Amino acid sequence: MAKGNAMDHYSRHKFFDLTLEQQALVDKVSRGIYRPCCNNSTHFPDCNHGMAMLGLLELLASQGASEQKMWKAALAVNSYWFPDTYTIIANYMKAKGVEWQDVNPQEILGRNYSSASGYAKISSQVAPSAQRGSSNGCGVDAGQPIQAAPQQRQQNGCGI
Repeated sequence: MAKGNAMDHYSRHKFFDLTLEQQALVDKVSRGIYRPCCNNSTHFPDCNHGMAMLGLLELLASQGASEQKMWKAALAVNSYWFPDTYTIIANYMKAKGVEWQDVNPQEILGRNYSSASGYAKISSQVAPSAQRGSSNGCGVDAGQPIQAAPQQRQQNGCGI
């Protein structure tokens, strides 16, 4: 825990000693990872998810992870943060004949699928019955009725 204003600590503390090659890899991968709560890549970490993903990429790079391992880890983490979103994307891919275990993580994490605008396009192409229970985003009510308490899912998002 730090004392004081959070912005007094932003980018001030060094957690990993990355080589130039490792930093270049983090830079490359972070530019290709989007979150459905935002429309920016992890390279511009404008929410908690972006900051956490950037930290994960730095940790992976510091441990010598390959680029492919970084993409796979990032997709797994995004899928945990936004389970309904990635279930819908998986349904979309399945309708196109691609099973989830066969998707290209770099493609799925990109702007066309995982950004807020990319996901909106994908979601609009998936049958509404496959979208029940979707509650991802930045914590803004989308005007949908609230389900009864036993069936209600916890909302994921950056809480803005």
